[in-house]
Amino acid sequence: MFTTKEASAQKQTIVYSISFEGNDFFSTRELYEAMVLKKDKVFSSTQLDLDLKSIRERYRQYGYLLIKIKEPQVTYDEDSSYADISIKISEGRQVIIGEINISGNSLITGKELYDLIQTKAGKPLNEGTLNNDIVDILDLYEKKGMPFTRVEIKDITLYDTENSPKIKIDLRIKEEEKIKIENIKISGNETTKDYVITREIKLDRDKQITKQSLEDTKRRLEALNIFESVTEPKVYFSKQSKTAGLIIEVIEGNTNTFDGILGYVPPPVEGEKGYLTGLVDLSFRNLFGTGRKLNAKWQQQVKGTQELEFKYNEPYIFSLPLSIDAGFQQRIQDTTYTKRRVDLKGDLIINDNITVSAIGGYERVIPSDDSLRTFVIADSRTLYSGLELKYDSRDNIYIPNSGIVYKTAYIYGSKKVFNETKVNKDLQNSKDESFTIQRMLMELELYFSTFKRQSNLLRFFGGNIISNKIEDADLFRIGGLKYVRGYRAEQFLASRLISANIEPRFSFGRKSFIFAFFDMGYYYREADNENSIPKQESFIFGYGAGMRFETKIGIIGVSYALGKGDSFLDGKINFGYINEF
Repeated sequence: MFTTKEASAQKQTIVYSISFEGNDFFSTRELYEAMVLKKDKVFSSTQLDLDLKSIRERYRQYGYLLIKIKEPQVTYDEDSSYADISIKISEGRQVIIGEINISGNSLITGKELYDLIQTKAGKPLNEGTLNNDIVDILDLYEKKGMPFTRVEIKDITLYDTENSPKIKIDLRIKEEEKIKIENIKISGNETTKDYVITREIKLDRDKQITKQSLEDTKRRLEALNIFESVTEPKVYFSKQSKTAGLIIEVIEGNTNTFDGILGYVPPPVEGEKGYLTGLVDLSFRNLFGTGRKLNAKWQQQVKGTQELEFKYNEPYIFSLPLSIDAGFQQRIQDTTYTKRRVDLKGDLIINDNITVSAIGGYERVIPSDDSLRTFVIADSRTLYSGLELKYDSRDNIYIPNSGIVYKTAYIYGSKKVFNETKVNKDLQNSKDESFTIQRMLMELELYFSTFKRQSNLLRFFGGNIISNKIEDADLFRIGGLKYVRGYRAEQFLASRLISANIEPRFSFGRKSFIFAFFDMGYYYREADNENSIPKQESFIFGYGAGMRFETKIGIIGVSYALGKGDSFLDGKINFGYINEF
């Protein structure tokens, strides 16, 4: 009991000591740590009451439901400067769960529910665990298409069996009917047609919706890359018609972009001059609001080399999960040759994660007519076809925090070389030659996060080109922003390449982040006897840092990269707008 000096204790009385009696399950140290009131702190009877309540709750979490705490004894010294607190506890016996009864369930069997929950007979009752079990039951019903099911704790009864106190838990499940979507309301799409959005909902034959399907719909709409933001679809009910509907709210982004990149490459050796590289990219990612895409790009990667490229994407052919990509590319390689390529790609969407693609195309390589040209390359044409498999489980397309992207492709081509004697002087008669060429590619991206706003990318790439005649136009081009950063664009050419990238990121916006990177790779190139190029192979690496941030005119990226053996002033800078077709 409080002494008669309690009234004067308001004069900044300091706690001198806190002691416990009767505690066995929890140690004195554990109980002391559960209190806010501590030794050498100002005494407060209100805080002491709150601490006793916390101790009771802690005991109850471990099944000590019969715990009793006597009124604490507070003893003051002569001038009430200090107080000793004594707390007596009667723990009682630990109460375990004797029975768990679940009623009202018809869609899901009792065994499934009992196996799902962590609250078990023979264990003490933990309120936190029981609450989590109820959430797990609701999640299971949502996956079964019944997101409005309710779970109630009907009763928790204490009873005594052979002087061993136990409790009985009664859970009642109120199963609601599955939600059938009859109407869809869309807002915020000023340009985008409604059907572009509704086809991403992908309701089943019964037009039923679940929580998971709502989340998947949001993710699919974001993956279109035409919306600034997409809110999670919401279900509403009409009391008059007694039907359910879906509300989808979007904010359209800037889908028509004109992007540019400007870069500077320092001189490779002393006495030479550096040069600028550039890119112009015109992109329409939502033509006429239909979800169709059109892209035109001009790029100068290295001095004297230019690329011109057009791409077009037609989604959902005949309202099927099938899209067609058509493209044209022309590459002028110094004064050596011109390569033109026309390709066609059909994507069959198996599900939200898996896409299977058929690839076909025509490629033409035309040597330059420059009489001073010393580099030898064949006049050739290649017809090719192949297959590609893609798996994508990223949780976000802009800054993924988790997920995997896996691509693998096999392409087979028939290459015909015209006037082979002009290339190989050992041949006596002019004739045409045919060769086969095979490309095998594999790319793996792993995304994971270690703490909030931080994510990591691990990327692996492997590629191999097999043919009796591999020329400059067939090879992988390494450097710049391709494969291994820190080198000049196309500094290395290879028929075999293995590379790995490590890129930690820290986000400060929905599409904005800073990053560091370390790239490494091994490349191999067979000897080119016609051009007196020996066999080449090497291990290379690059490292650096950069930033990507969102602005009103688009996403701007900048990076600084160093290669193997580079000093700080030898770094390569690239910056400009980022666009994804």
